[in-house]
This record gives sequence, C-alpha cells and structure tokens, in this order.
Amino acid sequence: MHDSTTDTDAAGDGTGASDDFDGTELDGLAVEAAAERVRAREPDRDPETVRAALSFVAEDGVVSREALEESLKLTSKVLTTAETRAELATIALDDAREAAGSAPDLPTVDARLESFEAEVAAVEDRAAALGEDLQSVVDDREDPAARFAIADGLRRVDERAREVQRTADEIQFDLEEFERWLTSHAVRVRELGEDVDALATSLDDLATAVDAIEAAGDDAGAAADDPARVWFDATLSHRATGLTVADLRAELDDLRTWADREDADPVDEGGLDDLAGRLDDLAERREALGDRLGAVAEPEWSDRFGERVAAVESELADCEPPVDWGVVGSVLAEHRGDLESGA
Repeated sequence: MHDSTTDTDAAGDGTGASDDFDGTELDGLAVEAAAERVRAREPDRDPETVRAALSFVAEDGVVSREALEESLKLTSKVLTTAETRAELATIALDDAREAAGSAPDLPTVDARLESFEAEVAAVEDRAAALGEDLQSVVDDREDPAARFAIADGLRRVDERAREVQRTADEIQFDLEEFERWLTSHAVRVRELGEDVDALATSLDDLATAVDAIEAAGDDAGAAADDPARVWFDATLSHRATGLTVADLRAELDDLRTWADREDADPVDEGGLDDLAGRLDDLAERREALGDRLGAVAEPEWSDRFGERVAAVESELADCEPPVDWGVVGSVLAEHRGDLESGA
C-alpha cells in the first residue's frame, strides 16, 4: 500500500523522486513533466522511450486515465488488424499450395513452399501471442500506480502488432508473386535473371574490395581500412557468392526440366540458355577474384583470421542447393559480429 500523504508530498514538490512513487502523480501532467518524474524514479530508462510510452496515455499532451482507456481501444484495433492480416497470409499460403500441386515435383518448388510455410507459421505464432501480451498489460489498468508500466506495455504491444501486420502483408505479397512464378515460364526466367544480376552486383562489390586490398599493399601510406579485416570480410563474401553460383545453377537445371515438360523455348533472347552463359561467365569471374584474394593475403592475416575462416567453412560445408539463406546469413553475421565485438 502506498502512503497517500507521502504521494501528495511528492506530487507537491514536483520531483516525483519519493521512494513511495505513485502513478497518480502522472495524471494531469504534461508528457514531458511526467517523463521527468518517471526518470527520477528510474534514471536508467531512455528518455525518448519514456516519452513515447507516456504519449500512449496522454490526450492533448496531458497524461490521464481517460487517455489510457482510449489508447487501449486503439491498440486493440491494431491487434485485431494484425491477427486478420496473419489470417490472410494463411489463406494466401493455402492458395499457393494448391497452385504448387500442379507444378512439377522439383527441389526449387519444394524449397520455396517450405520457406513460406515456415514464415507463415512464425507470423501466426506472433499474432496469436498478441492477445495474451495485451491482456497481461491491462490487467492492472485500474491501478493508478501502474500508469507508466501500462503505458510502456501498450507501446510495446502496439509496436509488435504493427510489425506482425507489416510482416504478414509482405508474406501475402510474396505468396502472390510465388503463384505467378508457379504459373508462368516467363516470370520464372525473369526472376532468375534478376538473381543473376544480383550476383553480378555482389561480384562488383567483391572486386572493389580486392582492388582496395591490392592498392593498400602497393601504397603503404594509403589511408584505408585495415586491409586484413577487409580481406577477411571479402573472403566470407567470396564464400557466399560460391553458394549463390551453386544455388542458381541448381535452379537453372530445375527450370530447364520444367521448360521441357511445358515445351517452353529455352533459347529465347534472355532465356535460360542466355542465363546459363552469363552464369558461367560470373562463375569464372568469381574464381579469378578468389585467386586474387589468395595471392594478396599476408601470412599474418591467415594467422589472425584463419580460425574464423575455417569455422565458417565448416559451418557452411553442408549447405547445398536449394540453399537455406537464413542459415548462411546467420553464420556470416555471427562471425562478422564476433570480429566487431573483439571476440
């Protein structure tokens, strides 16, 4: 129980720093003043986060119980919208499954569908948790002492609900694109061509890094990033582009099989034969960049980063087409992150 006398004193001196801090001190205060009182009690809290939370229980910039009730209604609507969007993503997945039933039994098709199934399951779980999250926040809404805790909880639930909504919308859009991919040879060829273009861009970036390393070696006075770290990062990128080449070649083979079954022409301008030639050229370019990376490496660089490179190679050794790019991204981010943290 809070001592009402102490609460009144704290409100009167305008500090809110009493050990008997009561949420009623916040009602009627402007957001900025209320934020100062919260931080007087909890100085480690981020000021912007405190102000953002209190804005959820403020009307015309003033904190009040009425504003809290209104915010609860609005957050409930956002939550309901998120749940609805997750349901629509589930419906879109069902439609995609039906469309995939008419496609050939190919690894490229199966991998894409399995990826969507995992994404939809994850967003469904997140949407389902929102109701419990909101209930846990508002259980104490009648308690004035919980005003800031409820405000911060509403902010968090609102953010999560909006993120679920955005994710579900993106999944639904991607599933609709997937259906078009399933039903059109031209779409499949175009998207493969875009992936080949992306590989070319990645190799351009890798070439820029290799050029920088070589330039640093030629000019000891060059102002550049640590060449050893640039080399390490480029080595990981080179490994990733190798997986990309393998993945695109596997998809190309699947699309050839698919085209044969549909009597589609693989030699149209910009068609599968053209893409195969481009992919071969890019694979050769990647190999040449790998040779340059090997030639420029100093012995101390291998001593410094050799274990990390070996760890990446080991963790990615079982990655085969269709490549799980989520796993690849996690492995690379982990080892690059270790470097940044000094681990």
